[in-house]
Amino acid sequence: MNLRSLAAPSLIAVLLAVACSSETNGGSAASSSSSGSGGQGGDPTPDDSCVRPGDKGNSKGVGEYCTPFGGQCTGQPYAALCLADVGQDQWMCTRIGCDETTDCGEGAGCLLVESQGSACVPCRCDDRGVGCTDAGTGGSGGTGGSGGAGGSGGADAGP
Repeated sequence: MNLRSLAAPSLIAVLLAVACSSETNGGSAASSSSSGSGGQGGDPTPDDSCVRPGDKGNSKGVGEYCTPFGGQCTGQPYAALCLADVGQDQWMCTRIGCDETTDCGEGAGCLLVESQGSACVPCRCDDRGVGCTDAGTGGSGGTGGSGGAGGSGGADAGP
C-alpha cells in the first residue's frame, strides 16, 4: 500500500474531524479513529458523525452517508471519498482539494484550513465553508436588557 496515497485523505479527514467536533465540544479538536461500536444490532455510526444513516448527499454527493468500505461513494464522480474508509468519525462522502472557486453543490461549502487542506462539507456540519454564507449561519445575539427601576422603601407605618 502506498502511504502517500492516503496522506491527503487522512489530512482532510483530520481537518473535517476538527471542524465538525469544534461545534459540539467547545472548540477542542481531537480526531479519533474508531469505527463505532454497533452494539447489539444498533447503529454503528460514531456519535460524533454529523451524517446519519439514510442521510442523502446533495446533487454532487457531498454529505451522503457511507460506511467503512461499503462502497457508497464510489458512484459519486464528484465526492468519491468516504471518510469512514480512512478511519474517521465523519461517515460521509466528500471531495478533497477544493478551493474558493469550487462549487460543492447546494447546502455544502469548501472548508479551507490553512496548512491542512480543504474539503467539501455540508453546511449543516460546518458553516464556515466557502459557499455556506447563505445557508443560515445563525443570527447575532441581542443586546442585554436593562435592570428594572429600583424600588423605594415603603411608607413609614408610624404608631
